Amino acid sequence: MKSGCGKGASKKGYNENADGKVFQPCRLCASLLGKGVNGIVEKRISRRVSAEEEGMSLGQFLRSCMSLSKKEISRAKFLENGICVDGVRRKVTAVLEAGEFVEVQLETGERTSLQLGASDKELEVLYEDEDVIVLNKPAGLSVHPAGRGTFHGDTLANRLAFYLREKGEDCVIRILGRLDKDTSGVVLAAKSRTASARLEQQREAGILKKTYLAVVQGVPQESEGEIRVSLGPDPEDRTRMRVCQDGKTAQTYYQVLKTFHGGRENGIEDGREAGERAGKEEERAVCSLVRLCLATGRTHQIRVHMAYIGCSLLGDPLYGSGSAAAGSGSPEAERRALIGRTALHASELVFCQPFTGRRLRVSAPLPKDIARILNFVVE
Repeated sequence: MKSGCGKGASKKGYNENADGKVFQPCRLCASLLGKGVNGIVEKRISRRVSAEEEGMSLGQFLRSCMSLSKKEISRAKFLENGICVDGVRRKVTAVLEAGEFVEVQLETGERTSLQLGASDKELEVLYEDEDVIVLNKPAGLSVHPAGRGTFHGDTLANRLAFYLREKGEDCVIRILGRLDKDTSGVVLAAKSRTASARLEQQREAGILKKTYLAVVQGVPQESEGEIRVSLGPDPEDRTRMRVCQDGKTAQTYYQVLKTFHGGRENGIEDGREAGERAGKEEERAVCSLVRLCLATGRTHQIRVHMAYIGCSLLGDPLYGSGSAAAGSGSPEAERRALIGRTALHASELVFCQPFTGRRLRVSAPLPKDIARILNFVVE
């Protein structure tokens, strides 16, 4: 099995603190990953009480100094040796003294909730630590097995299960932010329930952010902008979403990076000029490379929103022309034939390590099929 990291391998696409900033850490002295029997993972964190913190109640210390939520504290109270001071169980009302060592068990040694069948096919790891792992999902691979009660097959989750079991880590796998089968790029997974819950909080607070790259038909009228229209299921086709007033709010930000006019490639300034000249047939853009960020996470949001402004994703079979013109011999059909899927790639992920607070930026390189499309239109 091939992996992007491991013994003697590099962590491809990992750029820690790329912008030189570090989010405020959780002020933990330690973030420990313990292994119980048969490699089952437990999660404990600990911190020593300073002179300035003397006199605080244990509950206040856990919330203020160890950044634990009420739910995490409540769960730990019911675990054997869940909250200890100098190795002895204590109530949260206890008053702390300087030098005392506080240790909290956030999770028991629990095997993965879904007994996924293992798949030893290639898995590219972009970044990994004791709490999280970031993968580069190839196009055409599903994130999870299809169907309720189905645990086997070749999916990203099955490949990850094999990878972790080979390392002796039998942990709960929580994948955050699924990608469509045709979409390639970064996928984040947590190795514990607590890490997953903290990452979900980051996503709700807008700290965890994912950036996408897409090749779209034509060029948007504005070089950058916001699309804010509600989305809901299409009553005539259960596989599709549609723009509707009574749907859920959806918000997408986009920026045109490059436009391609026949054999010419243009930067962002030419893309703006092209929007002004859109009515001239001879100057009409063939396609554009667009960067997208989501403020909401609705099903098919990027695909529906870009189609709504008249720039559907290249190769999209639901909201664009897809492969309908395949075999027609037109330049447009040739471009679709080169990729054979929706031209969407999750290129970058920014988040904070759930226990240290360190800001991480992980990127996945543009896949060969999308790069081939862009090379084709400028030849």
